[in-house]
Amino acid sequence: MNVKISLVEFDEGTAFSVEKLKDWFPKGKFDKKFPQEYIFKWLRVNSRYLEFLGVSCKWDENNKKLILTPSNKIGVVPLKNPYGGQVYGSITVKPKLGWVDIYEILDLIDWKYQPFFLKNEEPIFANGVLPRWFKAVETLEAIYQALSLLMKRICSKHIFSKVPIGNVNWNDYGTKSVPYGKYNYFSTTVIDYSFDLEVHHQFKGVVKIVEKDISNPEVPIKIRSKSRVLMSKIERWLVTLNCDEPSVEKLKKISVPSFYKLYYDRAIQKCIEYIGESKFSNEAGKFYGLPWAIEMDKLFEHWVEFWASKFALRIGARFFSDIKNNSRIRFYNLGNWKSMNKLKPDIIIEKEDKTLIIDVKYKKHLEYIQYGMATSEILEEHRHDIHQILSYMSSSVKRKRLGCLIYPKINDTIVNQYSTLINYTNVRAYVDIALCGINFDYKTVLSLLDYLWCEKYASFQ
Repeated sequence: MNVKISLVEFDEGTAFSVEKLKDWFPKGKFDKKFPQEYIFKWLRVNSRYLEFLGVSCKWDENNKKLILTPSNKIGVVPLKNPYGGQVYGSITVKPKLGWVDIYEILDLIDWKYQPFFLKNEEPIFANGVLPRWFKAVETLEAIYQALSLLMKRICSKHIFSKVPIGNVNWNDYGTKSVPYGKYNYFSTTVIDYSFDLEVHHQFKGVVKIVEKDISNPEVPIKIRSKSRVLMSKIERWLVTLNCDEPSVEKLKKISVPSFYKLYYDRAIQKCIEYIGESKFSNEAGKFYGLPWAIEMDKLFEHWVEFWASKFALRIGARFFSDIKNNSRIRFYNLGNWKSMNKLKPDIIIEKEDKTLIIDVKYKKHLEYIQYGMATSEILEEHRHDIHQILSYMSSSVKRKRLGCLIYPKINDTIVNQYSTLINYTNVRAYVDIALCGINFDYKTVLSLLDYLWCEKYASFQ
């Protein structure tokens, strides 16, 4: 059996009929006349995965259908057979903005925001599963921290080598070896790991696996470069050891003194998690990895914040954001209005006598409002959003104040990039508020910010 369920975040929910639900069960293990009992058993077995991915379930007794409704999360989790508990499929929640290249987006924002992983789960094989090199740096850092401890019966040893290994005394090499033609005679210091060699052999084996994984051209440069720095340091320590094939069973049996237990146990656990993802063959050229989830509203906010900071740097403006936890400082000197120091705009860009305040809203409101599809609840929520950004702008001391509510541009066929909502002038300030829709195209974000800063708005229709 291979059950594949695909949902879309932002969706109203997907209904599965009894005929479809029958395919989720082994032959002869589902009664279409009394489906509810079997569905509840399936939900009990997979409740942990559905909850992790934010998928809610509802049984429609009248129509005999199971309704799965996604939340604001995207990702991939496994599904288990209610009879036997074996993984027999996966459930994928895709973003409404399209199944974008999630690796590319995370790389473009320098991995400032990262997915959540479902711990203690075997890897799954499905489209969209994150590759294990994603955890390369985390694994190498754990090994490096463990090896940094100078354990008992682990000492430095001075040797002469024909190749430059360990910490080479280059002064001796330049003054005592080269002048006498001893070009392959290096005075060096290596670490003698004589305590519990097995764990260090295993560490070296894991490092070799990581080295192979990050050679993939799809690995982000930032991860590749940082991994190579850590691998170089680790290899220098383990240079005298042979490389063993990493084994989960061997790593689980290894024990270290209690004084060193914290760092070594953490490194061992990270190695187990990393090599545990190799249960499936990597020769197929596919990505394998742990179940993961991303909150799309958080990713969208990090996306806008990252490129807004790049824009502010380009125009020489000051930049504040809630993500950097410094946007609140703009409201500290308010005198009798100091109670407003709890306000935390998502983004503030300031230069000279102009300020741009951005509030990121991962909602469908822009499309609904612009084309008259908004319900009374949406209009009321939108009114609160407008009042919120007005309160931010009223606290600014700048003469020119620009406010913007940024929404996801869900439908690329609809032109809803930017439009003016409010424009007024009083004795204290010139105020503009605009609504904007963007997607995961950084050029679009930078172009939009340039239009906002230069006050090139389209009329609101």
